[in-house]
Amino acid sequence: MKKPKLRELKEAITSLFSKPYTTKFPFEPHKPSKRFRGKPKFDEEKCVGCGACAQVCPSNAIEVKDIIEEKKRILIHHPDKCIYCGQCEINCITDGGIKLTDQFDISYFKSEEVIDKVEHEIVLCENCGSVIGTKKHILWVANKLGNLAYSQPILLSAIQEKLGIVSEYEEKVIPPIQRTDILKIICPKCRRIAFISDEKIKEKK
Repeated sequence: MKKPKLRELKEAITSLFSKPYTTKFPFEPHKPSKRFRGKPKFDEEKCVGCGACAQVCPSNAIEVKDIIEEKKRILIHHPDKCIYCGQCEINCITDGGIKLTDQFDISYFKSEEVIDKVEHEIVLCENCGSVIGTKKHILWVANKLGNLAYSQPILLSAIQEKLGIVSEYEEKVIPPIQRTDILKIICPKCRRIAFISDEKIKEKK
């Protein structure tokens, strides 16, 4: 029998008196490191429903559903598609709308059991009915811009509604859209049509 080498003997003695590299999970709770990237979770207070997280997700794990009839936007995270890259957290415009947690032990029979979602009210164009954005997102932008927000019609309308300033009568866009409608809640496409149609009228005169 050959005698063990000194290096192997040193490693054996060191291993005998050192802590194990692995944890005793599942017999004991495992505490991940600070930089561990676990299951992402939405923060209902900080999330504004802009959808930036869904746009940057490389595995399409975040789904954005706009339900026009209910004026509602739902952001859904599917853990079965997620690769836990952290791009959603890095690119979140509010710096906290979605965060990676330390949850690693995800087990389920149906994906619906573990999906995380958040809902927001959406604002629609008064002329064509297309989605402009979520109400919370618009107010967040207005708050970021400060006094400059009063120069944008949609932001101005959102601020007035938040402050409780309501007109004596409800104004509605009546097709065809006119230049006077640009101060109402309309999408960029309809706003452009209003400007162009007004310029054409001026040319004819």
